[in-house]
Amino acid sequence: MQIVEGQVAVVTGAASGIGLAICEQLAQADVHVLMTDRNHDALAEAALVVRASSASAEIETLALDVSDPDAVEAAATRAVERFGALHIAVNNAGVVNRGLSWELSLDEWHRVLDVNLWGVIHGVRAFVPKILATGQPGHVVNVASMAAVLPQERLGPYTVAKHGVLGLSDVLRAEFAAAGAPIGVSVVFPGRIRTGMNPIGSIEPSTVALNVLDAIRRQRPYVFTDDHATDAVEERMHAIIAARDDVLSERDIPHDH
Repeated sequence: MQIVEGQVAVVTGAASGIGLAICEQLAQADVHVLMTDRNHDALAEAALVVRASSASAEIETLALDVSDPDAVEAAATRAVERFGALHIAVNNAGVVNRGLSWELSLDEWHRVLDVNLWGVIHGVRAFVPKILATGQPGHVVNVASMAAVLPQERLGPYTVAKHGVLGLSDVLRAEFAAAGAPIGVSVVFPGRIRTGMNPIGSIEPSTVALNVLDAIRRQRPYVFTDDHATDAVEERMHAIIAARDDVLSERDIPHDH
């Protein structure tokens, strides 16, 4: 879709890292932005940075915990009340923890899934109807991770959540196409990005943000930000496809007698 002055976006996890960088790029494109994050103080400071990046974009902030569906619904309503419409939704908020899948407590599993997966589900349920209501082109950006295509040990909840984000994005895209809705969907696979969650990353969040805006403009469904682990990802995909050659018929299956 074409990004034009006066469009409206909502971004979750906007106080730092990738979310903040996306807000800056949107503001530079003269898009009004509702920045949301559960860290109110950090959000206020981030908004100052974003406002300084544009002379015409209006920036609003709202403290938000994406694991709370009612709060996400209120954020969608706030965007429309403040700016008159909603065209772009960026579901970016995320957390991570580490540990063996069978040793992590249920609370630790819920902490990651409630934000990284349910937070995106809440965003889809709250933001998409508002975008559809405009009758205009729109776009949904769901920030996943390389963990959506390349699982890593000790990242069970995170990997499960990000696989879910990829699947939900593909379903959403198909649903929009079936409904004839002019709304695109992009799922982002950040690699080694330098953020608070990954301070040793080698790629700046601004690189992700540039990719995201290009994805909105060119309707890119899958957004990789670098060539991190390309061979490993391809190997996994090829292994999944090749496994079809191992399908056994009933008569091929050995039976004990």
